[in-house]
Amino acid sequence: MGQTVEVPAELFTKFLRASKALDDLHDAFEDFLILHNPGLLRRLRKARREQLSGKTRSWEEFKQDFTHTA
Repeated sequence: MGQTVEVPAELFTKFLRASKALDDLHDAFEDFLILHNPGLLRRLRKARREQLSGKTRSWEEFKQDFTHTA
């Protein structure tokens, strides 16, 4: 037996706007932290160059770096 909760359209619209604002704030804060961490910025730029040059590996290879075997 399912139950349905009715939410006024105006309230739902406000929720969507607030959610979008929080996403934007999160993105801006993340950008701020990256830009104010020169070491991280260098590593991200290096990783991007490597990706663009095709220096990548499969997901399975990547997972092996973090898989512990007994």
